[in-house]
Amino acid sequence: MNDIGNSRELAIAAQEECRRLLENPDRSRDEDREMLVAAHASLDQWQKDGTFVEEQRSNLLIARAYIALGLIEPALEFGRRTMEITAKHQEELADIDRAYAKELAARAWALAGNLERARAHHADAEMLGEAIRDDSDRQAFFVQFKAEPWFRLSQSLQDDS
Repeated sequence: MNDIGNSRELAIAAQEECRRLLENPDRSRDEDREMLVAAHASLDQWQKDGTFVEEQRSNLLIARAYIALGLIEPALEFGRRTMEITAKHQEELADIDRAYAKELAARAWALAGNLERARAHHADAEMLGEAIRDDSDRQAFFVQFKAEPWFRLSQSLQDDS
C-alpha cells in the first residue's frame, strides 16, 4: 500500500477511536489520554493526505475532545482553528459542517464561561442546523446539538424561555 492510502486508513482509524472514546462517559484517565492522542493523530494523518474538509473536521474533533475533558484553552484554540477553516471555505463545506462548527464554538465559549459569545454561536448553530438540507444529516445534527454538556449556557437559555 502506498503512503497516501496508509495515511488515510490511519486517519480514519484514529477518528473512529476518538469518537468511540468520546461516547464513553466513564472513560479512565488513560482513555482520556488515548482520546486526545487519537484526535491529534487523525489531524496529523489528514494533513498528509486530506483536504480542508478533513482538516476542519479533525480540528473540530480535537476541540470536542478537549471540551469533553473540560480543558478551556485548547478547546478554544482548536475551536478557533475550526472556525477559521470554516470561514475560509464556507462555500465549499457541507451545510452540516458549517452548523457543527458553530455548535462547537458555542460549546467552547460556554465552557470558558463567556455566555454572550456562546449564546451568539448557539443561535447561529441552530439556524444553520435548521437549514441543513438532508433530513438524516439535520436529525443527526440536532441529536448532537441537544445533548449536553452546555455548561452554564443551558440554564441561561432556560431562564430566557
